[in-house]
Amino acid sequence: MSSRDAELDAAPEVGPSAKAVASANAKRAAFHADLASGQWGALEKALGAARGPPVPCDAREIRAEVKRFLRLHGQAPGSAPFLLGFRALLEAQGGRTVSVAWRVDPATLTQSGGDAFMRDAVALLSVSCDRREDLETPLSVSSEGEDLPLRAKWLAFSPPRDLGDVDLYKLLLKLPDRKTLSHANPAGEIVSDASRPADPPREVESIAFGGSDCTPSLGKRRHVCCMLFVVAVVAALAVATR
Repeated sequence: MSSRDAELDAAPEVGPSAKAVASANAKRAAFHADLASGQWGALEKALGAARGPPVPCDAREIRAEVKRFLRLHGQAPGSAPFLLGFRALLEAQGGRTVSVAWRVDPATLTQSGGDAFMRDAVALLSVSCDRREDLETPLSVSSEGEDLPLRAKWLAFSPPRDLGDVDLYKLLLKLPDRKTLSHANPAGEIVSDASRPADPPREVESIAFGGSDCTPSLGKRRHVCCMLFVVAVVAALAVATR
């Protein structure tokens, strides 16, 4: 081996310089910052354009929007926390005389499934819920202050007060159940009493079925009593026709 070869073998491998690495990292950070800025801008635009639920609310339109969202995004990996949180809102509202609300981190909308997911999630919420800006508090203590950017505060939504318990129940039947979504945790948190001071008590509906009232307590599935009655009638008819 020549002295030149020995020198080459002994020379340390030279990788990218510290300056080149820093430059690459800066470009990557700038790219992600631009991407995030675009996502927040798109979310703010979508929320600003949201029309809100019709007055009186249209339960059929809400169910159609739920079906549309599930058809397009129901199997998306990031949809489960959103759907669980939305389901928890409907369950919490059923059978209550006060309004409840769902406070959700806006990142749930921007980071779960791309721009189409975000736009369709906002469309679903705008048809099925009233936005509650009075409940949109800072996400953290360090974010205290006025005129907070969208990314620094909760988004809050309440079902329309005239959306009855029966229609809430029908909406829950359209959504995946908790067992199907058990691999995820619900996004956000439920505000158990979100009524405004001037709000009258919300009307609680009951279903007169088989001579007894069966109020659909959506969280506890008390509609079982109605289903048992139907099964009993069907069984009796089957026996009578033999």
